[in-house]
Amino acid sequence: MSSPEDPPKEAPIEQGYGDAGDLLADVGEETVKIRDIAARIVALDDGAELSDEMVQEAMTALTRLYTVKFQLGERWSPFGDSQVVPATSVMIMTTAMCRAVNVELFEVGMWQSWSGA
Repeated sequence: MSSPEDPPKEAPIEQGYGDAGDLLADVGEETVKIRDIAARIVALDDGAELSDEMVQEAMTALTRLYTVKFQLGERWSPFGDSQVVPATSVMIMTTAMCRAVNVELFEVGMWQSWSGA
């Protein structure tokens, strides 16, 4: 986590500054993973459900891709303007993601206030 004494967020990534130090993923690698998952989804028979593992792979790759873009200074909503995502859905996913990595919501709040995210 960053603190108020850390360099400003506007500092260039190449100088070692950023929201979380070293990049947490590689855009190219995550893009390859997402394309692979998409190809496997397209190959499914009509009406076939996605396996839990495919959903997990997609969530992991998309989360890592969003994270590295955020670290590189991109700030955009994870949901498009025309995409309606109920608050309950966001809370369910947020809670599940935090539980999966053993992070409490209090810690998320602290990170947001320290990082300015």
